[in-house]
Amino acid sequence: MAGFRKPEQPREQMVLFSRRLDDALPEDHPVRMVAYLLESAAFAPTFRAWANDYVLLEGKPPYHPRDLAGLYMYGMLNRIRSSRQLEAACYNRVDVMWLMSGQTPDHSTIADFVGRQNKRLRELFKQVLSVAHRAKLVKLEHAAVDGTKIEANAGRGSVRGELTIAGELVGVRQLIEELEQEWADNETREARLFGDAVPWAPSGGGSLKKRLAEAKAKQSRLEEALAAIVRRREESTGWKDPKAIASTTDPDGRSMKDKEGRSKPNYNAQLTVDTAAGVIVANEVNDHPEDSGLLVPAMMQVQENCGTLPAEVSADSQYNVGPDLEKLEQMGVVGYLPDNRKSSGASQPDESRQAVAAAQAGEVLTDAQWQALPKEHKRITKEAFRYDAAADVYRCPMGQTLSFVRFSDKKTGGGTVRRAQYAGCSACANCPRASQCCGNPRQGRMITRDQYEPCRERVRARFHSGQGRSRYRLRGPTVEGRFGFVKSGLGIRRFTRRGLAAVRAEWDLICTAVNLSVLLRNWGQVAPVL
Repeated sequence: MAGFRKPEQPREQMVLFSRRLDDALPEDHPVRMVAYLLESAAFAPTFRAWANDYVLLEGKPPYHPRDLAGLYMYGMLNRIRSSRQLEAACYNRVDVMWLMSGQTPDHSTIADFVGRQNKRLRELFKQVLSVAHRAKLVKLEHAAVDGTKIEANAGRGSVRGELTIAGELVGVRQLIEELEQEWADNETREARLFGDAVPWAPSGGGSLKKRLAEAKAKQSRLEEALAAIVRRREESTGWKDPKAIASTTDPDGRSMKDKEGRSKPNYNAQLTVDTAAGVIVANEVNDHPEDSGLLVPAMMQVQENCGTLPAEVSADSQYNVGPDLEKLEQMGVVGYLPDNRKSSGASQPDESRQAVAAAQAGEVLTDAQWQALPKEHKRITKEAFRYDAAADVYRCPMGQTLSFVRFSDKKTGGGTVRRAQYAGCSACANCPRASQCCGNPRQGRMITRDQYEPCRERVRARFHSGQGRSRYRLRGPTVEGRFGFVKSGLGIRRFTRRGLAAVRAEWDLICTAVNLSVLLRNWGQVAPVL
């Protein structure tokens, strides 16, 4: 019986009837579903196009891209990421041996696959997404967007200032000139001694060549780091330039603070998740420290990947920027977003919402309602001020009028924002609530209103409604859950590759593996469409 202990079998004992590799795995093992999925007709055109990239001139046939892609994704689902660990798994893990049909590629071949196919990995992501769509796991009734910081393959010690990098670059260029001159002198001396037929390699020639290659590689990284600093300075739309620092190990990795407050080279990894089954419908990686301005590109990628836009989208406060809100309305997507620079919680406390509603209705507020008004830096926010469109003025909770003063223009990444400024009157100086409202009561309260404020007001009203709070809560188990699965379930907190293009390919592969896990969990719906 299977439950009883069997006698030991000596390791050196001969076996008359050996077991098949297929007998070593149960019929319901997940690796069988992975192989069935990748070998199905749904993926045949994709892998056939990949295989055509390998032109066999001589020697043995190359490893099929389907096998290497399956090895990468199945390994990732089992927390095996490095090429050397995958190579070892091909020898030691029965499920991996079964998946690879006994093939044992070395780590160089495995690592080279992602570098060679980095542009095609997005196609594989779309193909897996297409299967999920046909299995009705993607409904696009509601999509959730979020971002997280994932560590670059570079340490904090690799971050240098612009002047330091420039100084190192001067020294490296000088070293390259010296090494090249030394190489040329060696060549001249050997040619003078032996002519064209040199009977032996010059002593130390290999070492010199290696030093020269290393110096040129370092020069390239330093130049890329300086270029990254210049690019980020040009892309900045804030009133203050970003810090003139960059990593000399991975110049594309940007020094950003993570949730623990640690500043180190990171990438901003973005996900858009359909809330029906948790399928990732769009992904991106960039070096932006903030998420502002990334919502509309995410929606456009969803449309590209799925052929249509989601009916609704939810995102946290960092995505709440005027140009994106206006574009969402033009695209016909209903957005659920909290106000910018506010907590991403599902809603304000009931007392706060009731106090704002009373202020907007022009009611006289009680002391308790004043204390409940939303505040930022100990001052009540603009939500407590009522805008009178007919008179083009704001009215404060104390009933005083803030009149139009002037216009001001500010250039941002989404275009030019035209702001109208409204200022308080002399009554602010004697107002008993001035300490909760004005930074300087003598100057009064100042409020700005740009061309996107009507969009913000509509989004704010929708977000604070009962339906808005309910729809916004969908983010927790979907997009936030996917990041939790990536970091805790798969153990991915740091990219293994360097450079934005390579990191994007790695993120595509990670997202494909996550979607693959969704297909495996819903195999009853997936198998019939393959």
